Amino acid sequence: MGKLVRKKRMIFGVVAGEANSIEQRQVIKGIARFDQCVGVDTVVFSNNYNPNVKERELFCENRIYDLILSDELDGLIIISESFVNEELKKLIADLVSRKSVPVVVIGTYTAELDLPNCTFINTSDENDLEDITDHLIDVHGFREIDILTGYDFIKASNLRVNGYRKSLEKHGIEFDDSRVHFGNYWMNSGEELAERYHNGELELPQAIICANDYMAYGLIDKFDELGISIPEDVTVVGYEYIGDRFMHTPLLTTYKRNRETIGEDAANMVYSRLKKREFLFAPPQGEIVCGSSCTCGVDRKIYTSELKNARQKKEYDNWNLFNPLDQKLTECRTLNEFVDICGEFHWQVRGIQSFYLCLYKNWYDSDAELSDILSCQSMVDWEDKTPFDMQKYNFAALLAKNFEPAIYYFNPLFFNDRLFGHLVLKFHDPDTYDDIYRNWLKSVSNGLEFLRMKNDIQYLTQCQNLSDLRDTLTGMYNETGMRKAYHTIDFNTQENCLVMMRIGISNTGFYELSGKIPAIMDAAEAVKQFCGSNDVCGRVNDNTFVCIISGENDEALLENRLNSIMLQHGVYIDQYGLDSFVCAAVKCTEKSYTRMTGMCSDILAERQREKMEMRMRPHYEDMLHIRSYIYSNPQDSFESEKLQKLYPYSAGHLREVYKKCFGVSIHKDCINARMAKATYCLTVTPLSMAEIAEQCGYVDSKYFLRQFLATVGVTPNQYRNMAK
Repeated sequence: MGKLVRKKRMIFGVVAGEANSIEQRQVIKGIARFDQCVGVDTVVFSNNYNPNVKERELFCENRIYDLILSDELDGLIIISESFVNEELKKLIADLVSRKSVPVVVIGTYTAELDLPNCTFINTSDENDLEDITDHLIDVHGFREIDILTGYDFIKASNLRVNGYRKSLEKHGIEFDDSRVHFGNYWMNSGEELAERYHNGELELPQAIICANDYMAYGLIDKFDELGISIPEDVTVVGYEYIGDRFMHTPLLTTYKRNRETIGEDAANMVYSRLKKREFLFAPPQGEIVCGSSCTCGVDRKIYTSELKNARQKKEYDNWNLFNPLDQKLTECRTLNEFVDICGEFHWQVRGIQSFYLCLYKNWYDSDAELSDILSCQSMVDWEDKTPFDMQKYNFAALLAKNFEPAIYYFNPLFFNDRLFGHLVLKFHDPDTYDDIYRNWLKSVSNGLEFLRMKNDIQYLTQCQNLSDLRDTLTGMYNETGMRKAYHTIDFNTQENCLVMMRIGISNTGFYELSGKIPAIMDAAEAVKQFCGSNDVCGRVNDNTFVCIISGENDEALLENRLNSIMLQHGVYIDQYGLDSFVCAAVKCTEKSYTRMTGMCSDILAERQREKMEMRMRPHYEDMLHIRSYIYSNPQDSFESEKLQKLYPYSAGHLREVYKKCFGVSIHKDCINARMAKATYCLTVTPLSMAEIAEQCGYVDSKYFLRQFLATVGVTPNQYRNMAK
């Protein structure tokens, strides 16, 4: 089970729908900028597609919002207008209702979120439309101005009309209902209004205000088609500055809402509440972004920036379209290969500092309830890629790895109605991801499903591998591959050892499918860690692994190293127990592969027999439970009082029974457990001696060094060099 990690900093959660869209990106930039200034981590929970549907398979991605329930969140900011699905709005409101932290909602009032700890803030539609109308009257001298707003039953539509009306009346111009036209906030509304002007149903005014850019694009595109010239015949102004202006002609004059500032204000409001300070909010004012749909002329600086962003997007689009990521992911046989391929194509995700794959422990099991534990690892080569377990709501296990505050995006990985986990992006700059990343996420999700199906089908049908030399499930050499590899060894130039491990010994449950695949995959990963990149390893039958280790090696140390690594692989140990495997190592003195594996098999058979006899001893199951706890928690100090909680008899009786079961004192076995963890860390991690000592429960690192030498027979540095 993943251990809880204490957080280093406060964490603010941001709840958004389709966070890559321009409106959300601007708000989140403002939030992240403020959070970083005050030393707060920002975590953003967002779906990928945000569809307005009820189908279960398309609603699966919204389970990402379960993370709202984490107790580690000190405050929440909800971008309410980003959600289009009514059921999803209710789901989020229900989750937020269970929180007692300060919550700020950015957007128009939503009844479901009218909760005691929630405060609504927004830019002012009314003030913004008043500014736009003022511009047309004061700068251009227009008095005949129409407005195309949204649905008449939407509050925002009417607020925008109110702002337009206030400006007219302020300038002594009579408000005329016939100049107000209602649409649906989409391009076809603008197209239909353009037709009405063209066919004479409506008189063409001096200017038309569109209450969002989409309707304005539809209007100017249709005017261009109908031969109505802008701005010569009529001026058109949009609202909200959604981007893509260069795709329409003439270049639209529009109004940019100050979303970044409202994001900063939202974060400031949450922070002020936590610090018991007052924060007075006033809707931030936006600005006119001039184009050529009015006579003000194009703002070259803004337009140049838009074109630069468009070129960059096109470049990334082309890279995404013509790269082999999809094909490479479908070729993966193991999750490690999968992670390496994702890391190889990290450059497709613009501007990130890192990203992490977080998969539920049983992500591959489509029939099981999702585990509360995720296995996470970085997917970039400049960070430690060692997997670590994280409880579902324990974000600090990931965030605490970074010394400075950053912004993290949690996006769901899913296929149809199956949730695999999430992918986490990390930015140090207050930046956000874009559309290209959504395509990248889709490739990763599809690749995971392909990997899941491939292994499932391979194991269930025991089908033949594509290569005659490879094991179907693990991708390692099979018996034929190992035999061929053995015969390529030059016995005259270097020493070699053959190491064999048998798993699932005397365990009838090993031949049941449930839990078997992940346990075997975990054992295979342990063997690969043992071998490293230069040695040869294979799975030669259902429960046996064989390795060929080159160089001068001590057989006992090799057995110790493989045993120590296996003990740290929790998926296998949790499934079958720490007494369910045996190891053996012999010097390769024979050129006959059959004779050498036979020698190892004889040793394994004897050790398996010894373990069988051990299992027959009185109180064995109780003692095994205690031993499993000791090896799972080597950093603990096992005083008599703690052990008595695990075994409700006297400490003296416990020590006597324990030694009879395992042939070693409980004190000595506690040391052995620490040494097993230490040898694992020395073999597979870059941790310093002081860090390893701390992980193994030693306060004094010098004492750790002395005890390691006394127990293992070599110093930790010597052991690490030998493991290389």
